[in-house]
Amino acid sequence: MKQVRWIPIAALVGMALSMSSTPALAKGYKVGPGLAFTSIQAAVDAASDGDKITVMPGTYQEVNGNIAAVTINKAIKLTAKSKKAPVVIVPNPGQNHGILAEGSEGAHIASLEISGFTVQGFPKNGIWLRYVDNFKVNGNTSIDNLENGIWPTLSANGEVRRNVSYGSDDSALWVEASTDVRVSENELYDSVTGLEVTISTNVTMSKNDVHDNTVGVGLYHPNGAGMDIPPGLVSGNWLLSDNHVYNNNRENSASPSSLAGSIPPGGGVLVLGVDNVTIDGNLIENNEFYGIAVVEYCLAVDGSGNACSLVPPLTEAMPEAVRMSDNVLNTNGTNPVAHPLADYAGDLTYMASDLLTPTEYKTDPFANLPYGKNVFCGNMPATRTINGLGGPSLVVKAKC
Repeated sequence: MKQVRWIPIAALVGMALSMSSTPALAKGYKVGPGLAFTSIQAAVDAASDGDKITVMPGTYQEVNGNIAAVTINKAIKLTAKSKKAPVVIVPNPGQNHGILAEGSEGAHIASLEISGFTVQGFPKNGIWLRYVDNFKVNGNTSIDNLENGIWPTLSANGEVRRNVSYGSDDSALWVEASTDVRVSENELYDSVTGLEVTISTNVTMSKNDVHDNTVGVGLYHPNGAGMDIPPGLVSGNWLLSDNHVYNNNRENSASPSSLAGSIPPGGGVLVLGVDNVTIDGNLIENNEFYGIAVVEYCLAVDGSGNACSLVPPLTEAMPEAVRMSDNVLNTNGTNPVAHPLADYAGDLTYMASDLLTPTEYKTDPFANLPYGKNVFCGNMPATRTINGLGGPSLVVKAKC
């Protein structure tokens, strides 16, 4: 059993988009043994937009008929007073999620802060945000929440900072279908994917410590999200900078029939069929299959139940405008698991069908599209290894 590491957590919970004004005087509520509120959910239910709820140390097993231990549909600040002792939320039967903050498509929660909680042992998600804007999820710990640890989806203008998340069979932290999200200074480990991004716009990932996952950072094609692309959302402009991504060699514990379950262990950063990504100034080391892999989506899933011939891609499958610059790549690709692509293990693994004719590669319906260039420049050391298939779409330069 792992030793639990308690870290202060700060997060913010907000105001519904449908609100046009803020209450003149915000109220404060306290939750804890012997106080007026002994239930976090009861305090949330009593609060109004703009109020603050402070939860005292202890273990909270909420008694309600909801799918989450704590459900939020209003703009509040939910803070755990956990500097000296933890504030832990654990499930009751029937509760799939720890904290669920959910607005609606037409009325987002307009601001939200969640901070300082330990959310542990839920069968699905630890902290899940849907239709939330101007959010802060800071300083929380997610432990053994089996699908995703921290998951903002369909949300905008948010910060996910200084959290610790581990023990998930999907992602420790997943940003999905969201816009303008900053992910920084988190420790993400012991999950299938440490840090995942899908179908989102303007996502910055910096100074995260990502280790001991199956894949450290997964920047995945929209087909990996399991949802349609929201109208008007143009995915891309993702920046991965100044992160430490290492020792991601954990056995894959996801369902073998799922897309995540088909990913081999040993991956540092996987760019799977997405465009407009910058990977700059990271330290990527000791990942046994690859340091950075840039892979055409249809090549990756060919021969599986998710093959493009069976499940057409939502967008073109070739990665384009991927810039990999000034990274340090050490000792990656030295011990790949048995896999059809194991021969291409290395610090950089590049797999694209741009050397194949449409006749040879029938599974990609976009095979005749002109491809934008991907650039690999200024990366160290000079002894780094580059392997793969495809060439014209990759430009390798010693200096940027």
